[in-house]
Amino acid sequence: MTEFKSISEPSRILFYDGDCGLCAQSVRFFLKIDRHKRLSYAPLQGETAQGCLPANLRNGQSLSTVVYRRSDYDGQSLFLRSDAVAHVLIDLGGIWGYLGRLLRLTPTPLRDWAYNLIAKNRLKFFPNGACVLTMEQARERLLP
Repeated sequence: MTEFKSISEPSRILFYDGDCGLCAQSVRFFLKIDRHKRLSYAPLQGETAQGCLPANLRNGQSLSTVVYRRSDYDGQSLFLRSDAVAHVLIDLGGIWGYLGRLLRLTPTPLRDWAYNLIAKNRLKFFPNGACVLTMEQARERLLP
């Protein structure tokens, strides 16, 4: 018997630190440029992450790592750090897709080094709790 995925289940979810101001600003940016509403967003501390991600990606150490989950007919893929950002941009398409492809041409160690540097210093510029997203900003695309 074949199992079918629920039509209402989001196939592309970007998981972010729900308490991080930089993450909230990034999600706002993606909401704005995602004109075709291809992505959904969920905090790593939320219910959706509990049901969709392995425990090692939801612990306190992983909250500085953005996770992108893409499900399609080939199965499910999880991307972390700079790979997640690149694949999100590719999936948004248009000029952003080209930017994501260019980003993927950069060697992964260099991309992740830059990503980790930003993640390490994010609280200096965007303190926890600053710029918290509200459900009213994009109710249908922000998951619990």
